Amino acid sequence: MAKLVNLPERRDVDGTWHQVLRDVCYWCGCHYLYAEDDHDLVWEPGTAQEKACSDEDCECHTAPLVGQHRD
Repeated sequence: MAKLVNLPERRDVDGTWHQVLRDVCYWCGCHYLYAEDDHDLVWEPGTAQEKACSDEDCECHTAPLVGQHRD
């Protein structure tokens, strides 16, 4: 549990705070965040594409989820 104390936090669409972890989009390679307590709750990069991005038309850029659940 002590490892989670220093994790960054983000608010979801309902205004609830969550500690977040970083992962990589399987489709384009850009990083996104997901809630430590709910792995389907994500904050995708949107217009913040990384140099190594392989697909600027990936949904994490064109229709990003920001503090929302994946369907």
